[in-house]
Amino acid sequence: MGDARKIFLLEMNEIPYRVIDYYTNKHHGSVIQRLLERSKAYLTVCEDQIELDPWISWPTLHRGVIDQQHRVLHLGQALDYANDTYPPIWEILASEGWQIGIFGSLHSSAKPKDLKNYRFYVPDFFADEAFVHPQELEAFQKFNLVMTRKSARNVDTAVPIKEAFNFLIAYLRQGMSVDTAAAIAMQLVNELLYPHLKCRRRSIQPAISMDIFLYLMRHIRPDLATFHTNHVAAAMHRFWAATFPDDVPENRMSDTWTKQYGKEIDHAMSMLDDMLGRIKDYIDAHPDYKLLIATSLGQAAVRAEETNGFVTVTDPKRLLSALGLADGEWKQKHAMVPCISIIAKAGKGDFLEERLSQLAVHGARMIRNERETAPLSYDRKENNSFHIFVYFERYSGPSIAVLGNRELSFDDLGLGFFQHQDNIACSARHTPHGVLIVYDPVRPHPDRRRTTISTLDIAPAILDNFNIASPAYMKRPDPTLLDTRVVGVPCELFIDTPDRQRMVQRVD
Repeated sequence: MGDARKIFLLEMNEIPYRVIDYYTNKHHGSVIQRLLERSKAYLTVCEDQIELDPWISWPTLHRGVIDQQHRVLHLGQALDYANDTYPPIWEILASEGWQIGIFGSLHSSAKPKDLKNYRFYVPDFFADEAFVHPQELEAFQKFNLVMTRKSARNVDTAVPIKEAFNFLIAYLRQGMSVDTAAAIAMQLVNELLYPHLKCRRRSIQPAISMDIFLYLMRHIRPDLATFHTNHVAAAMHRFWAATFPDDVPENRMSDTWTKQYGKEIDHAMSMLDDMLGRIKDYIDAHPDYKLLIATSLGQAAVRAEETNGFVTVTDPKRLLSALGLADGEWKQKHAMVPCISIIAKAGKGDFLEERLSQLAVHGARMIRNERETAPLSYDRKENNSFHIFVYFERYSGPSIAVLGNRELSFDDLGLGFFQHQDNIACSARHTPHGVLIVYDPVRPHPDRRRTTISTLDIAPAILDNFNIASPAYMKRPDPTLLDTRVVGVPCELFIDTPDRQRMVQRVD
């Protein structure tokens, strides 16, 4: 379909240049350093106005409009309005006949209405069911979802035997790499010696996913392929204060904690670097692709102190029963602790909202707010889609709540204590500043200026690459954003990597 270049979009969630520069300065010759030396690099800004969260900012990047327009504010919410009004770029491309491969991009949990132009489709970790395309990946997706559910915030070391066995049999056929097998074995040994390192299991899951993804890419070469990984973001949220203890002088993390977890961001980045090496090898071998490495926002330090946990909803079924909904009158969607997302039965939305507004704990009332507002808030979308947020850090009040004119125990309401596995709630939070790196194996372009762009620039630029006019609601595409032609620069600056020693021609 014309002379459009294929695009591989690597979504490395929330990683800022601060962490990339830290890693490349420490690890000279790393893959990400070599990529940066041959790529255009941009500093991105997320223009969202309601709240900075990845489940909001990725739709902003994918759909080319900010949160106030697309209204995708919560995991598990109904997406009918957003998909009909501001569809993600992959739906636009698929509707135009381009071949698409999706692997874990946020809010891909809903099955597309038409799979005709999707060569593969692996929904995000918040999918309701183990739908996957092609069906040969079903064992992987079932195992993936079970493990994600068991480790919603803390890593659960238990392994579901049936799902693990079925997955292993399929995995051996579908690309299990020696490096990943070695990483799994090393992780299990490290956990026996140092139990706190079970937190590193978050880095194993994307390595396994990358094996499956590259297996698909070797057999299927879609025009647009996406791959999402969150493991570095998870490490940064928890362990930023251990890696960068001086960023916030008021931090109260102990020297013992800092020493124990000081290498976790570095480890997560090393796992990412290994993945990048495999991706770069693939792109170099298939130069009809450009590689886009993007984040939808970033992270930076916040004040942190050690804490052992919080009070939240630990039994959604008991909560909804106390609020007055029977089992068949609601369905739970998947979200991240301390949130729950549900769809109420038609005709039950107003009743549920009224009951939620009557809930209070230790003087704090449940409020309606689009933002997740501690300690008690909810939001309502698409009439019957509810997002409930309950978060009491260091709660010291009585274990009693008030619902209307009744007193109920926490146990009756499904509230309970949720432990922080690593004695930390959060030591880094979201910022608007992210990353876009454009790597072209045909025309390397070492632009280190890090020009500032909006994440709203990315969707129209991708559509423009495929010669598709952007919808009127998007920004006008910048034709130079993904352009890696080199003008007026001596060609000796573009010697290729030593193993290939290929001179890239100057373009006038």
